[in-house]
Amino acid sequence: MSREDPIKAEKDFSATLDEQFPLIEKIPDYKQKLDKYLVLEKQTRQSSDLTSSKRILEKIVSTLAQNKDWDYLNDLIITLSKKHGQLKSSIQYFIQEVIKELKNLNESDPTQLETKMKLIETIRVVTDKKIFVEVERAIVSKQLAEIYLNKKNDLDKAVEILCDLQVETYSLMPFSDKIEYILEQIQLTLQKGDYNQAKILSRKILLKSLKNFEKADEFKKTYLKFLIDINIFDYDYLSIVKNLLLLIEIPLVQESKEYENYLISIIYYIILSTYDPHQNDLINKIQKNPNIIKTVDSKIFKLLEIFTTDELIHWSNIESIYKQEFTTSKIFKDSKNYENLQKRIIEHNLRVINKFYQFIKLDRLAYLLQLSTDESEKYVSELVNNGKIVAKINRPKGIVKFDKTKRIEGSDPRTSDNKINGLLNDWCFDVDKLLEEVDSIGHLINKEEMMYGIKQKV
Repeated sequence: MSREDPIKAEKDFSATLDEQFPLIEKIPDYKQKLDKYLVLEKQTRQSSDLTSSKRILEKIVSTLAQNKDWDYLNDLIITLSKKHGQLKSSIQYFIQEVIKELKNLNESDPTQLETKMKLIETIRVVTDKKIFVEVERAIVSKQLAEIYLNKKNDLDKAVEILCDLQVETYSLMPFSDKIEYILEQIQLTLQKGDYNQAKILSRKILLKSLKNFEKADEFKKTYLKFLIDINIFDYDYLSIVKNLLLLIEIPLVQESKEYENYLISIIYYIILSTYDPHQNDLINKIQKNPNIIKTVDSKIFKLLEIFTTDELIHWSNIESIYKQEFTTSKIFKDSKNYENLQKRIIEHNLRVINKFYQFIKLDRLAYLLQLSTDESEKYVSELVNNGKIVAKINRPKGIVKFDKTKRIEGSDPRTSDNKINGLLNDWCFDVDKLLEEVDSIGHLINKEEMMYGIKQKV
């Protein structure tokens, strides 16, 4: 059983080792050498001589590695780690020395690859649930995951091994190493197509923490790309735009070939985003961004003007003008994005009509929206439900009435004075009802207490 390092050794074996090592090295049979080393290891362990113990363990590992006796080394990992009175620092050092020798095993050779995997599995067993060797466990687990991924083509096993590590809780691991491990976990889960797990893992990293260390910008770039991949899967356009805006601020990205594509993607995704005050604010900021104005083609940049001007947009015109751009863009190769673009145009047109009309016939509305009357009614209902406009449809007369209540630009039209008063009245009624229920419960409790008291007297 392992124990904490002592303040001072009971006996110093430094002189003994200096004397014995040259003599042991002259022995031709490496197994006889090991027997001598193991005797010394026991003596230093029992005397709590940490420095000498480390020297002997290093000799044991190097001797077995040089003679390629990996099976014996594998057995010793378990045996020496379980020895009574073994110091924690000695176990940690021993494991570190074994890990250093793992690079001498050629992964291209099937036999050596299996030997390496066997040694790693043994280290994982020995280090399991031991805080003082948690970093060493993480190192070998990462190596094993890479073997399963690259040599065995087993992505599921690689994900299982690597994602089992809770590196964010490892107090002995440097912060930058923790970030690197978590990013690799996210990468593997994305590769597997498990976007929900990737989303959970991504929450372990805070963007504000990715600064003031050597690889901060590189990690931030990788992390934001992973977030964007997750957002794309969820069709969360506004989050994509926010992450892209952060991405283009990184100097590494500004110097890359992908920089212009990111700027174009910002424009496409902001017009795909559902209209709300936040989207409206972002689209205005993007219009004023000097890098976007200077770098992006004026034809694509004009889309921002089209979607911020109070004029009707004709889908047929957009489709014919931007046919080539949409065809070459990866974004619009996804049919759902293409459908959502048409939907955003219809929603934009409805907001414009709401601004300039108080009453409009359904057939006229359908003509302006280039839709059928049923489809027009459906879109009006959606925008009303989402709080983008306030309108009522008179089906018998075929008329749509838009509410012209004055409100602050960008606020929810449902929160008019009447609506607010109604909400307050409902809230007051609910509070009164709650107080009545509490009062009733109080009476019932008093009644039970009185009945219980009578029974006790009887």
